[in-house]
Amino acid sequence: MAVSLRDSKTDLMACAKGEQKAFQNLYLREAPHMLALCLKLLPQRAQAEDLLRETFVLIWKNADSFDPALSSARAWMYSILRYRALARLRQPGRNRPSDEPSWPEAIPDQADPTMLALAQLDETPRKALFMAYYGGYNYEQIAAELKQPAGTIKRAVCEGLQRISEHSPA
Repeated sequence: MAVSLRDSKTDLMACAKGEQKAFQNLYLREAPHMLALCLKLLPQRAQAEDLLRETFVLIWKNADSFDPALSSARAWMYSILRYRALARLRQPGRNRPSDEPSWPEAIPDQADPTMLALAQLDETPRKALFMAYYGGYNYEQIAAELKQPAGTIKRAVCEGLQRISEHSPA
């Protein structure tokens, strides 16, 4: 099935109006990329697929709350995925993964410029950003995991975000 040439922002805004074809296009375009990340966050495929389904249900139900002035469509959708993944990872009886996934492995071949910029960061800022934004870790937890001072981690995160913003479209 061919995917529409419309972009995610256009499709997400159409989803807010209840256009199922736009949702289908959005799913076909974004689901493979999001599933790759789900598989990195939740190692069991069934859990990753459940997370992806849950994320897309929330995207459909909440599409009207997307504001293109505040973020890109992809950032908005990935934030939903991230918060749902964090909720699952924080459930009682669950342990955090012992080793963090390598970010470049989670990036699809046709990633957006923001993700490509993230992949080009040095190891410490890249891991710190990944752990903070996709793992829910705070600076102290990241510092302990990476065996570096919290100040170094804060600086790495700030510098990493700065470099990403320089490479991202406005």
